[in-house]
Amino acid sequence: MDIPADDNLVGLDFDVDSSVVKKKEKCKSLKAKQYRLSHDIKVSAINRRSKIPPPIYSFGSKSCQISDLILHNLFELGYKTPTPIQSQSIPIMIQHRNLLACAPTGSGKTAAYLLPVLNQLLSANTSENSKVIDNITEVTSSKHKIFPFAVILAPTQELMHQIRSEAIRLFSGIQADCYIAALHKKHYFVRCRKKAKNVSKIDVLSTKPRKVRELKLPSSTKILISTPSRLSTLLSLPSEHCPIDLSRLSWLVVDECDKMLEVNFNDISFSNTEHGNKTKYRPRGFHNQVAPIFEFIQKVNLTGQSIRRPSVALFSATVPDEVVSWARNQLPVLLKLDSSEYELIQLRVGIRNAAVSTVKQELRYCATEQGKLLEMRYLLANGLAYPCLIFMQSRDRANEILKEILLSDADILANVISSDKTEAQRASVVRAFREGQLHVLICTDLLGRGIDFKGVSMVVNYDVPPLKQEYIHRVGRTGRAGHHGRAITLWTDSDLPHMDGILSVMKRSGSEVDEELERLVNEWKKRRVNLMRKQSKAERKQLLDGSISRRRGERRLAYKVLKNCNKEKNAENIDINDKSSWFRPWNPHRGRISEVPGALSKKRKIE
Repeated sequence: MDIPADDNLVGLDFDVDSSVVKKKEKCKSLKAKQYRLSHDIKVSAINRRSKIPPPIYSFGSKSCQISDLILHNLFELGYKTPTPIQSQSIPIMIQHRNLLACAPTGSGKTAAYLLPVLNQLLSANTSENSKVIDNITEVTSSKHKIFPFAVILAPTQELMHQIRSEAIRLFSGIQADCYIAALHKKHYFVRCRKKAKNVSKIDVLSTKPRKVRELKLPSSTKILISTPSRLSTLLSLPSEHCPIDLSRLSWLVVDECDKMLEVNFNDISFSNTEHGNKTKYRPRGFHNQVAPIFEFIQKVNLTGQSIRRPSVALFSATVPDEVVSWARNQLPVLLKLDSSEYELIQLRVGIRNAAVSTVKQELRYCATEQGKLLEMRYLLANGLAYPCLIFMQSRDRANEILKEILLSDADILANVISSDKTEAQRASVVRAFREGQLHVLICTDLLGRGIDFKGVSMVVNYDVPPLKQEYIHRVGRTGRAGHHGRAITLWTDSDLPHMDGILSVMKRSGSEVDEELERLVNEWKKRRVNLMRKQSKAERKQLLDGSISRRRGERRLAYKVLKNCNKEKNAENIDINDKSSWFRPWNPHRGRISEVPGALSKKRKIE
């Protein structure tokens, strides 16, 4: 039916009243403020004029902007509502902005950066959908190149595998040409070896050289998960041999950023006067491994090969002031960005430098190493809840405490994981502990960060960690995702210098602290300060030797550095006596457990 035209009608103006829009914006901002206050979320930007997106309150909301395919996998995995860190970090990363996030252990930080990265990868890729291939393939092409969409850096192999398995579960059944890969030592091993090592006895004797087939990642790799050491080694190769091209890189995610960016040693360079060339002695710290990766990205940006500047996301449970200042000042320099172009959003959930409130923290005084051994036997007989993690100072002490546990109670299923085991051995031990085949897992700080063991009831710090950050990460292996846990720390008289940081963490977490112990620690600090003021430089040096690592390689390195720094003309600015800045804190009073009076392994040797 046609409507007749009426010449008397005048065109009406249907403009929306601006006051209504302003009211809606005010309601949104008030709701966001209330949500942040109730969940203890603090977010700020370097540029105060830049707007911070409001948090998301459910995964299915329009503001979340996550694909329905990923949401389907998300709900099947049991995700219902976003955690505080997820609710605020997802909208920030969807806008492709740089982020420095700090949240408690077990709060869902892995999914907080995987969801926006995978969502942007899905929207950027227009290929056909199929299943995600989960097998490593061998590519024989000489022009093999990988163009990753995102690079995720993790400090350990175990955390790297955990991130990959989580990403595969979130992206399963979506796209086959978006491969999620973990970079192992076996990949591209041939081109990384030295020429002298490539020649074997068989090659010398045979007339025809033996062809070595190189294991490579698929060229369809879009999400590359690696440790900084392995990735920096490949990026240092010449362009014709480097298998990774970062010209299409969109995201660089650094998990456990405080561990990656910490500087335990001074980067000291000196000239060798005998040969006339400069040699740099740089200890193998994570900071020195991450720096070449940023330099490579900077070269790609300067040459104009990159499609767009990649964004950087830094995540950790502990973010000290040094990392914050690095992200504010040095990161834009590495990315070659002006202060006006660089934007960084700082996000913090919960109390800073505090453990999870769901963990009950206990301190048990043992006086000596013999007392710690007796307390451990008491816990095995009465108070140990399984599954349990026991943290030790070194792998030697971890192996020795395993012998003591097995000799005390043969029915306990226990094992050790440390850096001296192969990658396959470590993976099998972690798998056995996850499947409940082990009651007790003894480890060093190798498993102190990022690893998510569901259902861990108790954590025992047999050796007190030297830093409060390490204590927070150790304690955070239990009480994850809202579950309750228990953490027991055994300390002796020699651990008194490290108790100050642990007490401050316990206070911030709301745990009870013994007033007498707090008074004792404060008194010890005053006496140490007065003693250091009275002592000469040589005597101060002897006092600092108590916190120096006893590892053979570090002692040899210190000798070389000290010897050559004396020859360097510009070595006046370097404080040679300050060994504490070169070495990780170490407790020289901890000897071998087998030598402790009453040790069962010692009795077995005598018999």
